[in-house]
Amino acid sequence: MGANQYGVVGAWVSAVLVGGSLMLTPMPNGAAQAAETPLPPQSDAAEADPIATHLERGQAYLVKGEYARAVLEFEQVLRFDNLPPDLHEQAEIYARAARDYQAGRRLSGFGYAETGGGYYRENVTRSTNAAGGDPARDWFWKARAGGGLSYIPNNDVSIEGGLDYRFRYYDDPERRDDSDLRWNGRVTQSLANGSQAIGVRGRASYRGHPGYRQDYGIFVNRAFDLNEDNRISLEAELRTRQYPSDLPGRSRDIGEVWASWTRSFLDGRASLTLTLNGGQEWATDDRPAGDNTFFGLGFDWGMDFNAKTGMFLFGLWQHDAYDADLYTLDETDLPVGAYTRSDDIYELGGGLTYAFAPGWSLRPEVLYLRDESNSLWGNYSSTEVWLMLRKSF
Repeated sequence: MGANQYGVVGAWVSAVLVGGSLMLTPMPNGAAQAAETPLPPQSDAAEADPIATHLERGQAYLVKGEYARAVLEFEQVLRFDNLPPDLHEQAEIYARAARDYQAGRRLSGFGYAETGGGYYRENVTRSTNAAGGDPARDWFWKARAGGGLSYIPNNDVSIEGGLDYRFRYYDDPERRDDSDLRWNGRVTQSLANGSQAIGVRGRASYRGHPGYRQDYGIFVNRAFDLNEDNRISLEAELRTRQYPSDLPGRSRDIGEVWASWTRSFLDGRASLTLTLNGGQEWATDDRPAGDNTFFGLGFDWGMDFNAKTGMFLFGLWQHDAYDADLYTLDETDLPVGAYTRSDDIYELGGGLTYAFAPGWSLRPEVLYLRDESNSLWGNYSSTEVWLMLRKSF
């Protein structure tokens, strides 16, 4: 979620919540009719075989072009990470797993590869001025590859795992390249009106000469699908972030919770997710600013104009409040005042998607980042634009 990464601190327990629902059920004479027929809560079909019921409904929505509704239905069974932003392709990836299951193949998978390039511009801030006023300007090349596997052992449990590798090469030989591997695994129980899951996830990020930063986390999730267009989801995670020994003071443990609402609209052609988050960072290596209490909000919006073209937007804001006193110094390095560090993090991005052939798509995208801080070296801003070519398989 935005500025925070994944890791693990230990075990924990999520709350059990109760929610209402309005269900749709399949009819024996066709999937399209099934997607149009409402049923009362706790329908016999969804209770007896929730996976088959949700997968059949998801396929029915996909046939009708109601991609956002299809994704909501599929995600009561499977939850793949690192999917493309366009709703149509998301629904198609889930539908392949659904067809495999209906054909008696309990193991299914998907993969992707991307490549492209763009331009990075570091914007002027107090920190760049203090560093000499020469912010970075670099062309770059990007590559990304990954995929996931799902296994459905019975009629209400699925097991999923995925890998995602990202690499960025900068045109400036004085700048280190970026290398990032993310992984995840989860067990999901499909319910008549939603799902619940427990899983692990992590990340290995190259930090230059000192080595890799490692993140590990364990999480739980409970999703309540209220009807064909609305989902409420609660998630909590404990994670740890470990930096190389040559970068002291940065390692920390983190506990975080999210509450989100996803709504499908425009007859299933668009989707909006609003998310609130909050948590605590515990510095484990004498970070000068101390522990950090944070909270924020974010949004993800996507709309498919047709089966080939779409648009997406996303953004977040997060406030970080540290608890240790920092001191301002005079020209002789004597303390003349004290303050606690306070940061505000902003992120805004978006782009277009165009599927020009089966499994192939183009994605132009722009990303703006802004970190505002009352500390001198905590300010940062950048703007990036790039174009990616994606192959799904």
